[in-house]
Amino acid sequence: MGDVISFDPATVPADDAGLLVASPLVLEDVDAFAARTAREPFWLDATELPAPFRAALAAALAEARRDLEPCHPAEIVDALAVLADRHRLDLPDRRALEMDAEVMAAWPRDLWLRAYRTVWERWSWRRMPTVGDFRGPLGDAIERRRRRHDLLATLEARLRARSRPETVPDCMAALERTGPGVRQGWFNAALRRDPALTPADRADLARWVTVVAPRIAAVGLFGPADE
Repeated sequence: MGDVISFDPATVPADDAGLLVASPLVLEDVDAFAARTAREPFWLDATELPAPFRAALAAALAEARRDLEPCHPAEIVDALAVLADRHRLDLPDRRALEMDAEVMAAWPRDLWLRAYRTVWERWSWRRMPTVGDFRGPLGDAIERRRRRHDLLATLEARLRARSRPETVPDCMAALERTGPGVRQGWFNAALRRDPALTPADRADLARWVTVVAPRIAAVGLFGPADE
């Protein structure tokens, strides 16, 4: 039995929109585990993760995606035009303005609005602020959010890959998502089990996955193909 990551034993609730909402404690555990397994992947196989933890991971990943929702460039162009008019500043040429908007549109929308409000309140130079002037007040907030999303997405993908598909369609889907080496390993196992199969059948998952599906369900996609 591996280690068990601590988690809030209460059922993970849902908000009014039906989205999973994890408690702060669980989210903290998820983030810590995502960072740990990024450094030391062996913990993925040495740790027993209960269902509430997996639900908390789904909630945390959904939150991380929402935290990265971007602006629309047209919204930023309009905001820059209002800023220039309010402070009586000359706008850059259209191409430069569109490029600034394209760069800042990739930022999370709430962080862009925070930067815009800061510049609106404090700007005193007689020139139009550049992208760097808007980025300055945000520090490394954008990178922290992107890093959190990447860590959680990587953890979710790794756990999904290590799950044990229970049906033939699930096994086929898991094999389609995995790397060619794992897929070849299971095909080799199918060849050993079914003499009627030939190397030409490798691309036809429906032809051979049924042969190894019970074993995949028993040991997982990354378990030993043969006893």
